[in-house]
Amino acid sequence: MRSIEAQKDNDTRSRTGRLELARKMETGFPSPASDHLEKALSLEELVVFRPSATFYVRAQGNAMKRSGIHDKDILIVDRSITPRHGNIIVTSIDEEPSIRRFAKQGSRIFLVSDDSSLKPIAVTKETAWTIWGVVTHVIHRFRLEEV
Repeated sequence: MRSIEAQKDNDTRSRTGRLELARKMETGFPSPASDHLEKALSLEELVVFRPSATFYVRAQGNAMKRSGIHDKDILIVDRSITPRHGNIIVTSIDEEPSIRRFAKQGSRIFLVSDDSSLKPIAVTKETAWTIWGVVTHVIHRFRLEEV
């Protein structure tokens, strides 16, 4: 996986490529005692647990929007994790890449979209599918304009 670094005019990266975490930000009333620097924050260390098994993909479409995955979001995917019921996975179905929720009902497996117009796919012995990995994190940009 490639390192992700901040790109802005007044670059706050340290020499190690880490962003300086200025302080914890309260979602309510800020604490006056929190005006200190914390340790450097590496986005890669925060979201990548097994570098040799981790890759990222960019989501296309909004079929998993209710799960917090929007068009153009970046998904961090770990191929070393065995999917469990409810996990969101990156898969290929008939050689077509897809992002779906892994669902088990007894011994049956289904690949489910958040989009109710897309029917769940029942995985059978005849289904040509491959699990590429389990989605562990989503990077979502709130601003619409490009940086």
